[in-house]
Amino acid sequence: MLASFTACSNDTINLETKDIKSYKSIETKEYPYEISYVMFALEYENQGRYPYAKSIYKKLFENTNNYEYLERFVSLSFHQKDYKSILEIITPNVLEQMKGIKQEETILRVYSFSLMKMDKKDESIYFAKKVLKLDPSDVNHELLGSIYLDSKNYQEAFNEFEKSFKINNSDSTLLTLTNIQYFYLKQNEKAKNTIAKYMEENGEHYALSLQLLTFYEKDKEEEKVLNLLTKLYNKYKNEKKEIAYKKVRDLLITYIAQKDIEKAIIFVKENNESDEILLDLYKSSNKANEAYILIEKMFKETNDYRYLGEMAVIEFEKAKNKQSVLNSVIVKFEKTLENISNHVYENYFAYLLIDYDIDVKKGITLVNKALKKQPDNLAYIDTLAWGEYKLNNCDIALKLMKKVVDKVGLEDSEVKLHWEKIKECSK
Repeated sequence: MLASFTACSNDTINLETKDIKSYKSIETKEYPYEISYVMFALEYENQGRYPYAKSIYKKLFENTNNYEYLERFVSLSFHQKDYKSILEIITPNVLEQMKGIKQEETILRVYSFSLMKMDKKDESIYFAKKVLKLDPSDVNHELLGSIYLDSKNYQEAFNEFEKSFKINNSDSTLLTLTNIQYFYLKQNEKAKNTIAKYMEENGEHYALSLQLLTFYEKDKEEEKVLNLLTKLYNKYKNEKKEIAYKKVRDLLITYIAQKDIEKAIIFVKENNESDEILLDLYKSSNKANEAYILIEKMFKETNDYRYLGEMAVIEFEKAKNKQSVLNSVIVKFEKTLENISNHVYENYFAYLLIDYDIDVKKGITLVNKALKKQPDNLAYIDTLAWGEYKLNNCDIALKLMKKVVDKVGLEDSEVKLHWEKIKECSK
């Protein structure tokens, strides 16, 4: 009846069972509503309404003694992490009766894992070993290894995953294997060498490469980190594997920048990486002039008004005489906010209009627009408080400023200045 059912997908253990040569048959009972209930269960599964499907499979199993229904019940329960229900339905009588049947391995595998999750470690190991006797497959070695790992029996866990790896030569198994080696057995060099050798024979693998990079970094092997990142960067770039390439590129540039930001800038330029990355490096290294020239070029090329707003910010920040650039900065902000809505630029422009007494009311209007998008932003609340103070609305300003001070204190010199001025005003 259910032979064509596929096992529920899961990220922890494989529920599928390999065929064996012969199975024991169990006599089933007739149940007049069986076909109708099966149809209902299938429909519930299709709709993702698993608790309803489970309850039907349980009823079907209890009324027919057909272990295919029990298999579906435990599989769905496992999918939902309902381990308690699995332990309740698999009684000693059920365990005895299902010996030698086709579904035994799958049910025992799920039962063993559920015992582990319910903190019945010894029983869990006992049944995982029974599963291994039924089929010494890579999946079943990993089941036992996972239980040993959960029990903090790291050497036994390693042994089981090593047996699994000898069968499947899988990169995912190797990830777990070397993780146990490095973090629990403290076999750092062996773990690194195992991954390096595997990638020499099978090619670079993204997840394994990240694992190896983590090991190198923890052992402070900076040259090896840089060499591997560079190798991966060139590989993925040449192969046009866009997602992996961008991830590795960002890791490599960040790593270089942490050691020497000038070298990171040179790397980005030499490899024609994006202007956005170069801009971030300029800003991180306080190269305001270079950042301004670059972002001006970016604005001309794209007509993206985010860049014009950024030009206004950089122009003001880098100016020694702030008053001398105010008009130019105001024009840029005006044009920016005519074309886009951006709460950062609304607040920044608002603060300039308020602080320099250019147009306090307009500044308050702008910062209120910013606060609609980010009502809890303390910098924006500070701007509004300063605007209300400038309009002599001292009580309103004090309530607003108190919110800021209660959260961040008075360590910031500007916050402290505003607080003292507003307090004095409200007396």
